[in-house]
Amino acid sequence: MRRKLAVALFFFACTGAAFAAAYDDFSRGVNAINRGDADAAILAFTAALATGDLAPGYVPNVHFDRARAYLRKGKCAEALFDLDEVVKVKADNVDVYLVRGAANACLNKSDAAVADFNAAIGLRPSAAIYETLAGYQWNIGQFPRAADNFAQAVNLAVKDDPRKPYILLWYAMSADRAGTLDQVKFAADVSKLDVDDWPAPLLDLYRGKMTVDKVYREAANRNAQTAINQKCEADFYVGEWQLARKNGAAAKPLLQQAVSECPHNIAAFTLAQVELKRQP
Repeated sequence: MRRKLAVALFFFACTGAAFAAAYDDFSRGVNAINRGDADAAILAFTAALATGDLAPGYVPNVHFDRARAYLRKGKCAEALFDLDEVVKVKADNVDVYLVRGAANACLNKSDAAVADFNAAIGLRPSAAIYETLAGYQWNIGQFPRAADNFAQAVNLAVKDDPRKPYILLWYAMSADRAGTLDQVKFAADVSKLDVDDWPAPLLDLYRGKMTVDKVYREAANRNAQTAINQKCEADFYVGEWQLARKNGAAAKPLLQQAVSECPHNIAAFTLAQVELKRQP
């Protein structure tokens, strides 16, 4: 009896030690990804999974967090593998579909990316998720669908959401490119906004209430840094406005200026790069 008890305690101790090691690796991975060290996170999460001794409840979390680390490194196929593993056991998790959508987008699997973003919307409709889907559809040139989903985002965004004027601007920009801009509805939506500063001049441009020259005068009528940022946005959005009017000769230099002059933390810098790749 004593021998059997000793053997049982030995295996319990070994199993407990293995679980402790796996949990320590998991904790190191979480700390690493939280401080932005993707390489260390991948190593730690991989070690945690390799033991085979993690409690089942931790395994999908490890796969999810390792996928996030892989995405930061641009290792999208590896991220997709991990996210597929998570979906097998967490098919009702919004964040998993959003991250898997990003991984599929990274791999140019547009149908799969759109399906993932739509799955997230099905679980938790929100302005932010509709905006994510619509932004991706704009990136791949699906302007009518982008416009429809930006319109949904506008409808769901709360009145005082600071993003709402830009979501509405993106609706106008996408619908203008698609040739489906409803000026009556757009004007009504703009009138509901509590915005008389930037980006109001850009909204007025798409309403036909402001000239391009006046947009640039409004952008410059600010302090130095704000003027730089708004000139950058003007270059991008006016460039898009010109493209909707089939005026690529006027649009392309503006988009090039946005790429060369925009601060890199301004969305227009990246968006102008996307657009330029579509231009002949």
